[in-house]
Amino acid sequence: MSRIETREMAMEFLFQSFFRNDPIAGQIDVFKENHPELAGDETYFVDMVYGVVNKRGEIDSLFEPFLKKWKLERLPLTDRIILEIAVYEISQIEEIPTSVSINEAVKLAKKYGTENSGSYINGVLSSFEKSH
Repeated sequence: MSRIETREMAMEFLFQSFFRNDPIAGQIDVFKENHPELAGDETYFVDMVYGVVNKRGEIDSLFEPFLKKWKLERLPLTDRIILEIAVYEISQIEEIPTSVSINEAVKLAKKYGTENSGSYINGVLSSFEKSH
C-alpha cells in the first residue's frame, strides 16, 4: 500500500470517527479488520490517526489563521480533515518533506472535496508552510 493510500484511509477513518463516540482504539481495530490492506503501513496509519485525534485542537490552531474568510466550524469536514493530516505531518513528522504533504493533501482534496478544495487547501498549506 502506498503512503497516499494510507493517508486516504486515515482521512476516511477520521471522517467516520468524527461522528462516533466509541473509543478510538476500538474504532481502529474494527477499521483494520475491514481493511487488511493496511497491514503494509499499519504503523503509519495508527500513528497518524492517534496524532490527529490527540492533537486536534493544537493542529487546528496552527492552520486556522490561514483559512481566508472561513471559520473552522464552517469548513467542509473533508477539507478540515485533509488539512489536519497535512499539518500533522508538516509539524510532527520531520522525515516527510513538506512539499509531499502539501501535494498529497491537494490530491485528496481534488478527489474528495468540492470543486475549489484543491486550490483552497494548497493556499492554506502554503501560507502555513511559510509561517512554520
